[in-house]
Amino acid sequence: MIDIRKFRKSKNMSRKEFSDKLAISIHTLDAWENGKRNVPTSKVLLIHELFGKSTLVDAKNNSIRSESSIIKEPERQFKYEVYPVPYDDYMMVEYADITTAAGRLGGENLASLPETKRRLVPKEYEKGNYLVITVQGDSMDDGSSISIPNGSEILVREYIRNFGEKLPIRNNLFVIVTNSGTVFKQIIEENDEDKYLLCHSYNPKYKDYKIPFEEIIQIFIFRKIVSFRPYIPEF
Repeated sequence: MIDIRKFRKSKNMSRKEFSDKLAISIHTLDAWENGKRNVPTSKVLLIHELFGKSTLVDAKNNSIRSESSIIKEPERQFKYEVYPVPYDDYMMVEYADITTAAGRLGGENLASLPETKRRLVPKEYEKGNYLVITVQGDSMDDGSSISIPNGSEILVREYIRNFGEKLPIRNNLFVIVTNSGTVFKQIIEENDEDKYLLCHSYNPKYKDYKIPFEEIIQIFIFRKIVSFRPYIPEF
C-alpha cells in the first residue's frame, strides 16, 4: 500500500502544496492519506514524473520502483494498491466549456476537435454520449468528503429518457442544460404533475429551486471526477 502521507512529509510539503502540485483537492488528498480511497494509477505516474522515479514508498517503507508504472510483483509479501492500466481502458471524450456553450452540448466530431477540446479519461463501458465539463462555482462543495469543488473536471453521460420513464435521482448527480444555462445539481424531486425538477446544492448557502420541464434541453448523469484544477483568482 502506498503511504502518501509519509511521502508528502518526506518532501517537506504541506497538504495544500502537495494537493496543488497534483491538481487535486485537499479533500481527495485526505482520503488518500486516511486510506479511504486508492491512489489512481494516473496520479501515481504523475508523482513519478514530478518527483522522479523510485521515490514512492509503501506502508512497510519499501521503495516502489517503476520505469513507467507500478509493477505487480507476486513474490513480494505485500500488495500495491495500483497496477498498470492498459491504454484500452481509456477513451477520448469531448470537452465542453459550459461558460461559453449555448444550447445542446456534445455531438462534435472528435477527430476535428483541437487538443484543448478533448480529454483522455478512464473508459466507461456503458454506451452513450459522454462529455467532460468543468464545475463552476462552489454550490456542490460543503467541505465534506463528497464535495465536488470548483474547478473539478467531471465525466458525464447524456441520459435519454423513454416516454414515462422516471429519472434515476437516487444516488446520482446531474448536469442539466436549460434555455438559460447549464447547472450541476442533485435532483431531489421529479414532479410530473406540476412538471418541474427540484434541484439541491450540497453547499447550504444555496437554496433549492425548481426547473420547469419546458426549459430543459438535455440531462447528463455525473459519472466521476477526472481531474481537478483549483480556482485561481485574478489580481
